[in-house]
Amino acid sequence: MFEELLKLFKKENLLDQAFRTTVKMLESDEEMFEASVNSLRRQNTSDLPFDIYEKDKQINQFERDVRRNVLTHMTVSDKKNVSAGLVLISIVIDVERIGDYTKNIAELASEHRKKLHGGIFEADLVEIEKTVQKRFKDLTRALIEKDVVTARQIMNSHKDLSSMSDRALAGIIAEQDKALPVGSAVVLALYFRYLKRIASHLTNIASSVVNPFPRIGFREE
Repeated sequence: MFEELLKLFKKENLLDQAFRTTVKMLESDEEMFEASVNSLRRQNTSDLPFDIYEKDKQINQFERDVRRNVLTHMTVSDKKNVSAGLVLISIVIDVERIGDYTKNIAELASEHRKKLHGGIFEADLVEIEKTVQKRFKDLTRALIEKDVVTARQIMNSHKDLSSMSDRALAGIIAEQDKALPVGSAVVLALYFRYLKRIASHLTNIASSVVNPFPRIGFREE
């Protein structure tokens, strides 16, 4: 068995392969996010261009692949890239959770069979959506290019997005928009929360570009 692992390791750097798989997972998350938001916000049906549950299963399989490749790499290498392997294992947890939240958004669309409008919270909602969408693209590039500046910008901008989401959620609970139907208010509140959680996980991933392994998911010192 060890000889087979050694042959596999020599054939291709498994850590590089794990990294490419991680990037592929993040790109799949972005595709799922775009489709889910479109279903909830821009159409009166819950139709999606693909089976989002199959996409989610694929992401879960990718996560297992990354773990397997990192473990194999550490088994047959000289251990000099242990830190990089641990970082990848940490990242894929956040990537997998993003997939779950995009699936949750699609499930909201399946229950709310009409376009969701944010009422008096619409402007904030649009801004958050655009920010999260941009973060997907910026983060993917930052990972590939090891772009610390962009990753740091994502981290530093998270507090404003989080606060905006919290204010909107508090406003919904306080019934500030009397014209908002109860069902739509429930969906809107959940949607704000899911967007915030997706943004949080993207920020955690960005921190892996900026921070050493022990501080992934925390502010930069």
